[in-house]
Amino acid sequence: MESKPSNAAEINFLIGECYRLSNRYRLALPYYQAAIGSGFTNETIDFHLGMALKANEMYADAATVLDKYSKNGRDAELIRKARIEAKNLTEVNAILAMETHTTIANCASINTPASEYAPAFYNGNLVFASSRRGEKVFETTGGGFSDFYEFVFSDTMTCGGEVRPFLSPEFNLDGHNEGGITFAPKNRFMIFARGNSGQKKEPFREVNLFISRFQDGNWTAPEFLDRVSDSLTWDSSPALSPDGKTLYFASNRKDGSQGGIDIYSSRLNDNGTWSRPRNLGRTINTPGDELFPQIAPDGRLFFASNGHAGLGGLDIFVQDTVIVGYDSLKRPIKELKIKNVGTPMNSSYDDFGIAFRSKSSGYFTSNRIGDGAKGDDDIYMFRNDSADIKTVAYYLRGTAYGKADINAQPEILPETFITLKDNNGNVIDTIRTDAQGKYLFEKPIEIDRIYQVTGQKPQYLSDNEQLNTQGKGVDPKTLPLRHNKVYFDLDLTLRKDILITLRTPRDPKRPLKPSDVPEIEILYEYDSSRITAEAAVILDNFVDFLKDYFEQYPTTVLELGSHTDSRGKDAYNLRLSQRRAASAVNYIVAKGIPRENIIAKGYGETEPKIPNAKTEAQHQANRRTTIKIAKQ
Repeated sequence: MESKPSNAAEINFLIGECYRLSNRYRLALPYYQAAIGSGFTNETIDFHLGMALKANEMYADAATVLDKYSKNGRDAELIRKARIEAKNLTEVNAILAMETHTTIANCASINTPASEYAPAFYNGNLVFASSRRGEKVFETTGGGFSDFYEFVFSDTMTCGGEVRPFLSPEFNLDGHNEGGITFAPKNRFMIFARGNSGQKKEPFREVNLFISRFQDGNWTAPEFLDRVSDSLTWDSSPALSPDGKTLYFASNRKDGSQGGIDIYSSRLNDNGTWSRPRNLGRTINTPGDELFPQIAPDGRLFFASNGHAGLGGLDIFVQDTVIVGYDSLKRPIKELKIKNVGTPMNSSYDDFGIAFRSKSSGYFTSNRIGDGAKGDDDIYMFRNDSADIKTVAYYLRGTAYGKADINAQPEILPETFITLKDNNGNVIDTIRTDAQGKYLFEKPIEIDRIYQVTGQKPQYLSDNEQLNTQGKGVDPKTLPLRHNKVYFDLDLTLRKDILITLRTPRDPKRPLKPSDVPEIEILYEYDSSRITAEAAVILDNFVDFLKDYFEQYPTTVLELGSHTDSRGKDAYNLRLSQRRAASAVNYIVAKGIPRENIIAKGYGETEPKIPNAKTEAQHQANRRTTIKIAKQ
């Protein structure tokens, strides 16, 4: 074998090209330099040399080479790119000098020597793509095909947790790359990217977008996203807007293209179809590549690009509103500008695929070799503590009160259990009130949600209240601190259960005594069943109690019993007591209590509270109205 073949210069160039075409510009540099040093030249090598210098953080040398190529090059498209790159490189020092107040950490529990990339949130977990299965080699990257996995957090502060396969095998097909996924609000549907198998009979020849819908508790089989994805174009890195009505994705289609891979958007129509994709225009898209769009919680568009001013490879950018001047009334003039997010999120390697946990924290992908990297693409967590970023967390607090009846003054109710549920009835947390009857949930609640709050305490009826936070968020910029807390106050009032003795399990050998049966003090006129004004006040208070009672015990049937004293004939007293009981029940039903929940029963003098009554006071005690449970 020749130690230095006659075509060594061309061989070095071709080796450099192999590294470049496999997205490893950094490793191509010495081979381009060796080829040029041996006298090799063609229309592209000087441009690629400049890009390889940039990938190796040799920014000044890269600017010199690319500026020279922009003036003397022979490929029109590369001349245009070289001109842009040379200009972009003048901003590198400013990018490196930016104070970003951002910290990052490698998510060691997620990453492997294989590739992990493009995280997205799903039910509080992180779904990502990884080539860890190693089913076979994907020729383009030299690694395995990528599948979806799900990371279940045990600690979001340290990125602790465990990885498990995502859903069923039909979402991870053998011989296909799955990578890049997004979920609509409430998981109504998901959209993800899938590559073809390389088989000639494969209906899709490129990377395309697929959709699956959540129906009857399961995800449907993935379907080609018609009218958005094109079987002849490369479509990937989908991202839905927070309302799920706009889809952003990257594509190499020619329609409106600014060159390379561009970001497009499509709107979800009222009839369930998607609109024709629209190129986001030259403010965002460049002759380079723009991929991995993502809408942050505050509505800003983040994306990855190698066409805007960056540090090398793909950098993460944000479309932000900046003040560019002031009008005659000294009002700020604002424009949308593209800003590099700076270090440490960006590096001279590929940095992309951002997912937000909050406005100032989340996860992103990088193939850097430092910062705890474990292999190829790794997922990192980030947190921004910039002084100009304000956060707000919402909490629920209140006081529990108890009262005997509608006219009684509420009293603080300590040791009351307070349960917070979501709108689907799932328990979020349960706590107890303190000695002053106060409670505070330590877990934050969310805006634009409906919660159910229940107070419970022995010998009291539960109080169920609804907390609606829809449209009640506060703009953090209007708050005084960097980290703010906003409280929703919700007081609960529990009614004393006057029927508690009837619901308490008892020894069958020890039935209720007459003195144990609850009574209401309805006084009737002599020889009359008419409801007097005084009796109406008492019954109104009882109706108020019953509304709370039947809300908690909706199938219970109560008996309203009327009793007389022993004076008068038995038959007459029985008829009079039945009329009085029926009169009271009719009054209660007219006030909104369901008739099927309450019945009238006249006892006459058959169940005296004080047998053999002698005094008027004893006779009055026997003339009473009692409450019993007829059906529980």
